[in-house]
Amino acid sequence: MGRWLVYVGDSGVVNAISDDLTGRPRVLGPTPFFAPAAAPGRVWLFQVQHGMQGPIRAWTVALSGGRPSQPVTLPAGAYLPAFTGTDAGLLLQVPQGLALWNPGSAPRILPSSPHFADGFDATSRLVAYGTGCASQATAPDAPQDPDAGYDACQVLRVPDVVTGKLISFPAPPGTAGWVPGGFSLVGAISRDDQMIAAYAAIRPQGAGQVRLYVMRIAGPSRRAVPVPSSAAALFARTAWSADDTWLLYQGPGGYLWAYQVTSGLTRASSTPCCRYTVMVAVPGRSG
Repeated sequence: MGRWLVYVGDSGVVNAISDDLTGRPRVLGPTPFFAPAAAPGRVWLFQVQHGMQGPIRAWTVALSGGRPSQPVTLPAGAYLPAFTGTDAGLLLQVPQGLALWNPGSAPRILPSSPHFADGFDATSRLVAYGTGCASQATAPDAPQDPDAGYDACQVLRVPDVVTGKLISFPAPPGTAGWVPGGFSLVGAISRDDQMIAAYAAIRPQGAGQVRLYVMRIAGPSRRAVPVPSSAAALFARTAWSADDTWLLYQGPGGYLWAYQVTSGLTRASSTPCCRYTVMVAVPGRSG
């Protein structure tokens, strides 16, 4: 989040520290639940009342300090965690599907939103999720992650929450469907909101193998371009470089590779990658 790392500490509270890990951490709030806010330098905090059964209170705090906002109560039936703040409201999971919500108004359900949405990524302007999803499982003798459950989705949808424009990407021919990586776990959408990267399941589904594709959100083309040497096991993560120049992913042998969409160039490294819980790229500091 900018120049800050936000995390949940051992005591179950949300903390923030400079992204170079210098200085003392700041306690943001007495709760383990948080999500990025659309406003730069702020984060949403959530607190469940009455032992996880009651209403959910939410408020924002500035990472650099200052007074928190006035708390609000999320709509009845909203799930935790809330995913992120957008330019059109807080992105929530409600019983009807994915929704955008602003205090004082009813949740606005996103188009074609399933009952339990399969998320890929969200930014302040774009939300990416799968529809036409079906539960799959790897075989008991799969080389990695045997008997692991996952979803395969026939269409990847990306609505612009400001303009209402909806872009859809059918699963690539010959694949079993898009495999969601989950909100807040991967950097699927580039920082400039121009491109998105997503894995699709390779047949047979029981093998638990996926291949990475990249698509342009802006522009007329809806073609899913396969990323070279990107076959991987389930749950591999991706991220865009801080300047959106390179897509970072798991290449052959489980090492970090990079793909430049504009030129088609690839770069290999000897760094083990990318089966992490979360994978992000941050700007470097000089000096």
